[in-house]
Amino acid sequence: MNPISAIVARFDLWLTRALDWAVIGLAGLLFVLLNVAVFTRFVLNDSVSWSEELPAHVLAALTFIGAAYLTRTSEHLGFDAVVRILPGAMKRVVMAGNLVLMAGFGALLAYYGAIAAASFGSRMLISVDLPMALFRYAMPLGGALIALVSFTRLAGLLTGQVDPDDLLPESDA
Repeated sequence: MNPISAIVARFDLWLTRALDWAVIGLAGLLFVLLNVAVFTRFVLNDSVSWSEELPAHVLAALTFIGAAYLTRTSEHLGFDAVVRILPGAMKRVVMAGNLVLMAGFGALLAYYGAIAAASFGSRMLISVDLPMALFRYAMPLGGALIALVSFTRLAGLLTGQVDPDDLLPESDA
């Protein structure tokens, strides 16, 4: 393995682990927040002020970071039945085109998401003293990660280091 391939492989491993922990952390936080809100409302009969707002923002952040995670694990929404039966060269071309489109989508999401997130400026959440931008910047971050994962996979596909079948989700068969 040449030095550039080793660097890309190490970065890919680091990115995968970071996405794993980010998704686990956000999902765990959402789980705790929702259970505390339900417990205080129905057991203590005293609702917390953030019971709707904070979990909603955490869920939105989880959605965008989770989209990058699903892109990395090839479990995003896709229609792969036709691609699976294509010959090798055609499969490589179709997968390369798919990765270019996904990278473009991620780049657009990052760009316009950053504009949207910046528009919140220094606004704070109503129920908790946290900046809205903390949650809104998950959109451009998720988009940038989608683009980064897609470009990395495209480079591997074009150099022959990644097999097109490795970019398809696992079969249910």
